[in-house]
Amino acid sequence: SKGLHNVGKAGKTMQIHFDTLLRTEVFISNIDARLQDHRRFWRDFVAPFTYAEIDDIFETGGRGRWADLDPLYAARKAITHPGKGILRRDDIYFKAATGPNRPGSLYKVSPTELVVGVSGSGVPYAIYHEEGEGRRNRPVYDLIVAGERFEQRMGQLGEKWSSEEIAAAESISR
Repeated sequence: SKGLHNVGKAGKTMQIHFDTLLRTEVFISNIDARLQDHRRFWRDFVAPFTYAEIDDIFETGGRGRWADLDPLYAARKAITHPGKGILRRDDIYFKAATGPNRPGSLYKVSPTELVVGVSGSGVPYAIYHEEGEGRRNRPVYDLIVAGERFEQRMGQLGEKWSSEEIAAAESISR
């Protein structure tokens, strides 16, 4: 409701509208609440971008940075799994790493955190490839690297999300 207060002196009247102040306080409160909860940012912006990045990394062999397969294994794989690239033999690992709600995938969203990854219990051999551990030393195949390109895109996504959240808070405050 609008507040109006008349203050007068010697026949002159000044009106003070409290509505603007109250609306501003509500608007700031709405913005604060919306910007504290990052779930929509994680779910609608960061997760899809991250999954697309990981998919591209699989498709390009780590953007050309992954170590080649052992020649003996590569020859066997060419016969048993023709056309399958590095880490794509049965695609269990690929599927778990490139989308939520898939066997072996980790996907948890909270107001302050996003967890995306591959579950060690769902894809037990993932650790061998991600950390180079196991019976033999294996090459490490990074699924995502937070370099300049990644950081730049994350900044763009953050700006887009915050602009949308501010616009939504404005529409609520009207």
